[in-house]
Amino acid sequence: MNLDIFFASELILENQTVLLRPLTRDDINIIETISYNKALGEFGARVNNRHDLEGYFDFCLNSKKEKEIYPLIIINKEDQQPIGLTMLGNMSFTNKRLEIGWTWIAEKFQGTGINAMCKKLLLDHCFDTLNFRRVEFKIDIRNLRSQKAIEKLGAVKEGLLRNYNMQSYGKSEGTYVYSILNEEWKKRQ
Repeated sequence: MNLDIFFASELILENQTVLLRPLTRDDINIIETISYNKALGEFGARVNNRHDLEGYFDFCLNSKKEKEIYPLIIINKEDQQPIGLTMLGNMSFTNKRLEIGWTWIAEKFQGTGINAMCKKLLLDHCFDTLNFRRVEFKIDIRNLRSQKAIEKLGAVKEGLLRNYNMQSYGKSEGTYVYSILNEEWKKRQ
């Protein structure tokens, strides 16, 4: 597989609770029903109205077109309502690695295990289907909740990228890099 084939694919991942499928422009109205909430972390801090949401969708869909980020909507299979978004990016099929991130989950689903379910589906796909060697996660130094969540999945904190990003709160002091290697993930199964 290569970037062209991957980005042209219709990635569908699911279990009994959630469905992850490619984000489309048509999803904007259902995503809007769970947006505009400060409890949504960086997304909630930056997306405050329909104009912001349209810009966010433009970013997501243009990034997919440019083969940079593959955005997925997370759907609750029980009622077919949106739960949030997650994305795959920074892919290298040559080096057999990618990054999972840019995830946000609606407030009512936070702390329910949904994020872990989604990450498990994505990690299984990355290691079992794509045969990648490494999956990375980059998490802002202040985002303790996400750090703890990814550590529960077995990710290893590799280091700190100092002054790496600009966040909604201003200049970030840094971003932690975490990873899970194929053999580490297989041992946890």
